[in-house]
Amino acid sequence: MIEFTDALSKCSNCSLEFLNLGNNKLGGFLPDSLGHLKNLKHLLLMGNSFSGSIPESIGNLSSLEVFYLSENGMKGTIPVSLGQLSSLVVLDLKYNQWEGTITEAHLSNLTSLEELSIVLTLSNITLFFNVSSDWIPPFKLKFLSLKHCQLGLQFPMWLRYQNELEHVSVCNAKISGTIPDWFWKLDLILNFLDLSNNQLTGGVPDAIKFSPQATVFLNNNRFTGPLPVLSSNVISYHFDHNFFSGPIPEDIGEQMPMLTDVDLSFNFLNGTIPLSMGKLNSLMTLVLSNNHLTGKIPDFWNNIPAVYVIDMSITVYLARYQVPCAH
Repeated sequence: MIEFTDALSKCSNCSLEFLNLGNNKLGGFLPDSLGHLKNLKHLLLMGNSFSGSIPESIGNLSSLEVFYLSENGMKGTIPVSLGQLSSLVVLDLKYNQWEGTITEAHLSNLTSLEELSIVLTLSNITLFFNVSSDWIPPFKLKFLSLKHCQLGLQFPMWLRYQNELEHVSVCNAKISGTIPDWFWKLDLILNFLDLSNNQLTGGVPDAIKFSPQATVFLNNNRFTGPLPVLSSNVISYHFDHNFFSGPIPEDIGEQMPMLTDVDLSFNFLNGTIPLSMGKLNSLMTLVLSNNHLTGKIPDFWNNIPAVYVIDMSITVYLARYQVPCAH
C-alpha cells in the first residue's frame, strides 16, 4: 500500500479521482502519502486488514466526496484533520475499533456530509463524543449510524437540527432519560430507526412517520406506557426488553398490516392476543414470551402461511392444536 500510494503521489499533475482498493488483503498502516492525491473524489479502502490510525494528511484531500474505510482492523484515533473535508458527502468508518474522542473540530467543516457511519467492532466503548449541548452541526444528514460509541448521558441535542434524516441508528450509545419532544416533531420520514440498547425512558408516540418497508428497533431500553401502533409502512417491530404495559392493541393487525417480524417479549403486557394478528399475512416471526398475557391462542395460523418462529413461552398456556410451522 505504501509503495503504491508513494508512486502515485510522485506523478506530476496526478489527476486520479477514483481509487478503489476495497475487499483485498491489504494490511499495515495507511501512509501519509495518501494526502498527496489531492484530486481524489472517491477513496474506497473497505474490507482489508489495515491497522493504526487514519493519517493526518487525509485533511489535504479537499476534493474528497466519498470515503469508505469500513471492515478493517484499525484501532487508532480519528484525526481532527478529517473535519477539513468540506466536500465530503459519505464518511463510512464502521466495523473498526476506534479510540479517543470526537469533538466539534472533527465535524466543523463537513458542510456537505449526508452519510455518517461509525460502528465499533466490539461492544465495549472506546470512542466518545464530546460536543456542547448548543452545538449546531454544519451538515444535514440523511443517514446516521453510531453504534457502540458514547454520545453522552442524554439524548444528543445536535440531532434537533437534522430534519432530513431517513436512517437513524444510535445503538448502545450510553444515552438515558426521555427522548425530547423536538425529536418526534422533526417531521422525519424514516426507513430505519434503531435506538436499542440504551437506557431511554418515557413513552413512545404513535405519530412517527415511516417510509415503506421500514424497520424499528427500540428494544433493550426502559420505555413505559402502552404499545404504540406505528405507521402501516412498518414491517419489522422490535419493542422487546422494555416496560410496556397494558394490552396489545386490538387493531394492531389492521393498522400495521405489513408486519413480518414482531418481538414484544420481556415486557409487562396483559390481556389476550388480538384476533387482528390473524390479518398479518406476511408475518414470519412472532415473539411474545415473558409477558402476562392470558387466554387462548387464537386459531388464525392458516392465514399466516409464512410464519416460521413463534415464541409464547412463560406467557400463556398453549392451546391443543397443531401450528403449521417451526416455533
